[in-house]
Amino acid sequence: MSDPEHSQQQPTYTPASFEKRTAAWMGIAYALMLLFVTTFYIFTGKELPGTFPLLLLPVSGAGIVLAIYRQRKGTAPGGIILTVLIILIALAAIVLGLALGGPALIHAIRTAYA
Repeated sequence: MSDPEHSQQQPTYTPASFEKRTAAWMGIAYALMLLFVTTFYIFTGKELPGTFPLLLLPVSGAGIVLAIYRQRKGTAPGGIILTVLIILIALAAIVLGLALGGPALIHAIRTAYA
């Protein structure tokens, strides 16, 4: 006879969903970006003007990954058309982020030590 008081219940482990893990990696990317900006300011005394568009990169990358994942899983809202639209918008955001923020970052780093 089984006594409920003496039986050990094993805690069940439920891994985080793919969406949560993707959001966590996006958060790590933002944390590293903010750490770089803060450290750059502390050591050089100069800000990084014009680099705000680079903050589009982590969320755009996560958006692409999640859109492809949901399309393959069959749970994408709007089907293939909306998935392609999301990917195109995210790619445009990446291109604009790099085009606008990349030169500003390079210029700021070059002039910080000049």
